[in-house]
Amino acid sequence: MRYKFLTLFIWIFFIYGCSKTSTEYFELAEASLNEDQVEIAVQNLESLVEKYPKDSLAALAQYKLATIHLNWRNDLSAGFSALEKTVNEYGSSPQAKQAQKEVTDFPEWILNQSESLRKRKMIKESLGHLMYLTEKYSDHKITPKGQYLIGDIYMNDLRDFTTAIQEYRKVSEKYKGSDQEPHAQFMIGYIFGNVINDFESAKIEYETFLNMFPEHELVPSVQFEIEYLGKNINEIPALKHITS
Repeated sequence: MRYKFLTLFIWIFFIYGCSKTSTEYFELAEASLNEDQVEIAVQNLESLVEKYPKDSLAALAQYKLATIHLNWRNDLSAGFSALEKTVNEYGSSPQAKQAQKEVTDFPEWILNQSESLRKRKMIKESLGHLMYLTEKYSDHKITPKGQYLIGDIYMNDLRDFTTAIQEYRKVSEKYKGSDQEPHAQFMIGYIFGNVINDFESAKIEYETFLNMFPEHELVPSVQFEIEYLGKNINEIPALKHITS
């Protein structure tokens, strides 16, 4: 009997001894983030929200989870869900108001974040953001720019010219009439003419451009490209001085 009471006492002591306050959970999460221990930070914040859902720190912890998913993990789905949860469960809090603004502006945030990731040479993550944008927000006004940037990344960062052409074509296929459509058409011709050296295809694409956008500001550039397709730089009067 004495052994049973001793075991019960040890079990109760263990339970209460391991429990943490909401403040402790939050401080542990902050300390973990400072040490780049993201998973531990997430665990502590999730524990805070689960164990103290009515605590004054719960809304802050829930919003903090959203920022971790979005800015540390680059997990857009989890981040967006965490923002929505902040709004739905903590509607009167300052964090909920901020989360609602971020939910509303999420497509613009994705585009800006993708450009930031690209500048930091995180190309895979940048591309993932843009693909998420085109899939989840296909009708948004900024999505044509996102689709164009996908082509641009394959062109300039990954040097995958076949895929770049495919992605540029999607601008015309999905976003006809957008500001990015003529630029995408021009880039298709440019790749054929100046990278792949398929001059016949380049001419077709450039002529398509002229037929589709006869008043566009790129028309002089397209006409220049057609005139000197396949020519050496020394054969182009306007550029000959560069090598002289």
